[in-house]
Amino acid sequence: MFENVAEHIDEAVRLAERCPEKYQIPCFQALIGVLAQSDALPVSLSPGNSHAANGNGDKQAAGLENAISGGGLSRPAPSNDRALVFLEQHQIPSGSLSRVYHLDGNSYRIIVKDLREKTNSKKQVKLALLLGVGGLLIGEQPVFSKERLIETCREYGAYDAPNFASHMKKQRDLFISQGNEWSLTVPAQQRAADAIKDLAA
Repeated sequence: MFENVAEHIDEAVRLAERCPEKYQIPCFQALIGVLAQSDALPVSLSPGNSHAANGNGDKQAAGLENAISGGGLSRPAPSNDRALVFLEQHQIPSGSLSRVYHLDGNSYRIIVKDLREKTNSKKQVKLALLLGVGGLLIGEQPVFSKERLIETCREYGAYDAPNFASHMKKQRDLFISQGNEWSLTVPAQQRAADAIKDLAA
């Protein structure tokens, strides 16, 4: 295990430095855990095989295995490192994703029935957070398109055309506009993780 840590420590430091200062240490810790096990991680995806993944069966790897395999997650599970870091860093419980998302290959769908929000603006923000995590789960980036957000808001009866853009502009601490797409900031990822846990409860 220590060979893997030594091999990947420079990469973990480089990636952690990209996080806001107050998140750098937890980000580094999560990255080291994932990067040190990256070569053995596919082995751990088979139920009951967490000992093979890291040689000592530590609780952290076993918890990650449960979040990915035996915890009721729709198949296929997130297969990229950033998604695994997100799940571990935010301690998203086993099975929570499968109550909020349906993951199907390279696509996903939000399946939660009740967003637990009263206003259209709050529903829109929550849907944007969930879409960002969906992008992270299937594509390594917490990004979603304007069209996808509009479509999803319509599905939930939360599309408010005259105020749509202003709802997003008011949330500059959560969303970064990139052309016709938005990406989640680090604080937005924390709020999204909290929303997933709340909606899955």
